[in-house]
Amino acid sequence: MKISSSEIRRIFLDYFAGHEHLVISSSSLIPNEDPTLLIVNSGMAPLKPYFTGEKTPPEQRLCNIQKCVRTNDIESIGDRHHLTFFEMMGNWSIGDYFKDEAITLAWGAIKDVFGFDTHRIYATVYSGDNRLPNIPPDEESIRIWNSLLPPERIIRLGANSNFWGPAGETGPCGPCTEVFIDRGEELGCGGKDCGPDCECGRFLEIWNAGVFMQYNLHESGDFSELPIKSVDAGAGLDRFSVILQEVDSVYETDLLKPIKDVIAGERANNISEKSIRVMTDHIRCATFMIADGIYTGNTSREYVLRRLLRRAFLHADLSGVQPQNLARASSLVVKMFSQYYPQLTQNQRVIEVAIKKEGDTFGKTLKRGLKEFEKVVLHSKEFISGEDAFKLHDTHGLPLDLLKEIAKEQKIKIDEEGYRFFLEEQRKRSRKK
Repeated sequence: MKISSSEIRRIFLDYFAGHEHLVISSSSLIPNEDPTLLIVNSGMAPLKPYFTGEKTPPEQRLCNIQKCVRTNDIESIGDRHHLTFFEMMGNWSIGDYFKDEAITLAWGAIKDVFGFDTHRIYATVYSGDNRLPNIPPDEESIRIWNSLLPPERIIRLGANSNFWGPAGETGPCGPCTEVFIDRGEELGCGGKDCGPDCECGRFLEIWNAGVFMQYNLHESGDFSELPIKSVDAGAGLDRFSVILQEVDSVYETDLLKPIKDVIAGERANNISEKSIRVMTDHIRCATFMIADGIYTGNTSREYVLRRLLRRAFLHADLSGVQPQNLARASSLVVKMFSQYYPQLTQNQRVIEVAIKKEGDTFGKTLKRGLKEFEKVVLHSKEFISGEDAFKLHDTHGLPLDLLKEIAKEQKIKIDEEGYRFFLEEQRKRSRKK
């Protein structure tokens, strides 16, 4: 039975409320009193003071659906499941339950509440890592999973995969155990070692059943034991929707498909799927950021917003999509999500003005920059030197990330190392001045 995203929200919160978790509201995307974090990037980020013991939580068991933004995977946007904006369905224990109950709660939701096919479920656990010599393997989680899954579906992985945090440069962190679902061989790479740690897309992470907050990472790089042991668990609403709505990608769920359809319009069959997905993801993310009081600029989180909007407008220009379609898509985001996030409606006019202003400004820059780009290509054919790439950025307003997008469309290579050399030379001259 297919389940709507609104039903997934309700079922998740009801399940954890029924297990004595207090339902709390989503926090703003702008971190509160946390200079180590640019934008809220996880469900636990606004709750860090509770995990460190700096503040007392309203209850030891909490749950919510937190809006998040991550741009470390921005180059992956356009595949089946990576997003910049997402909603994390989270449950937390602050000094209450630990590994046993965290995994049992996650398993109960997966198996009995949402009805996932447990024959396709895999779990990953922290195996230890030479880079973290003082943090032992998570044998306790392995023991718990052994009572729920066959041993061949319990995968031991190192710190890159199964040690989480902190949400910022310092703070609470610890080993974690993640839940994956096998989406079928037809989506895999065919390799004999294909598994949850493979990037081919066959295995989709649907739940981090528990980041076990045992340690505090300090600025020195050292770890210390936290005064209380806590659990940070989270499941992506978009990814749950993919499986429970039986669709191919997050862009076919009821969370994103209506936005995607407005952007593509009548040109849906003439635009690359990647471009449609980039525009869909970025305009949703930008709408939420502006609603929370983030405006375009050249530094900090303001540049993150500017980069997202300019990538969206660039793909619109390359695809022949009218800027008005992006504006209409943003209005649809407000309509779809305002029942959960009322600040979208409260700031709708601000959102509209901010997006139009950035579109108009960038449209002029892009027009000039593309003319210069074509001159460079005419002269250099299939390769853009580092010096030319830097001039296109510094003089004509095309930063490297957008230049790469344009060049990729035309199968042209860029000397990125040379570009970085000229950029550093400019920085040296600025420092001298």
